[in-house]
Amino acid sequence: MAKIDEVKEYIGFLKVVFVTLIAIDTSLIAWIFKNHIIPDKISVYIVFGIIFIMTIIVCFLFIYILKNIKKLKDL
Repeated sequence: MAKIDEVKEYIGFLKVVFVTLIAIDTSLIAWIFKNHIIPDKISVYIVFGIIFIMTIIVCFLFIYILKNIKKLKDL
């Protein structure tokens, strides 16, 4: 397999992971809005932490995907 095809496949895989993480992040945000009045506040804080961490991961993954796309130009 040529190097350019390998990079394209890798970018495709990263895009699938990116979309999956965004879907999970969105679902967690929807869960917060639906269950923000529950008496168990610790679970809400845990989900806030998970949302924060996943959002940071999504941002770094987005930057990494863009770097790989720019790397295709050099191949």
